[in-house]
Amino acid sequence: MKYHSKRSEVKVREMPPKVEATKKGVLILCPFCVPTHTILPGIESPCGTTLKVTAIQTYYTSHATRHSDIHCLKCGLAGGEMVKYRNGYVHLYDCKPGTKLLTEIPPLSKIAGIVFKLPARLRTYLEKHMGAVKELQEIDQEGKNTGKVLGYFFWKGV
Repeated sequence: MKYHSKRSEVKVREMPPKVEATKKGVLILCPFCVPTHTILPGIESPCGTTLKVTAIQTYYTSHATRHSDIHCLKCGLAGGEMVKYRNGYVHLYDCKPGTKLLTEIPPLSKIAGIVFKLPARLRTYLEKHMGAVKELQEIDQEGKNTGKVLGYFFWKGV
């Protein structure tokens, strides 16, 4: 248990919440109360407990990437602050705007492949209704395009 002092008369204590698996999901329970009760992020419970959710990402410094000869998957350059991405690394900043590395492989579609090969006017019309057709290309660990097309998918994202 950690204690943090905000002022001399007020202190904060932290403990990991208790977790209980149910048929419908997971309950996050107050670690301080007996009997315990559920706690939700951003909502103060009657006992004064709030749940703080934090995303943490480890990144590598410019010095580490330069000396380890780590290359970015997007731009192919070494050096600069990078994060691990699947089996490679990418810069913290958007080094190659317009190129997106997807966290999950989208569902590939044979129909998207057919639409991709249609004449521009017809393709544009269909993309208004189905989403933009994108080509999924394979890249190697150094960030170089292998030239292999893995498939096509409809992109409705940002």
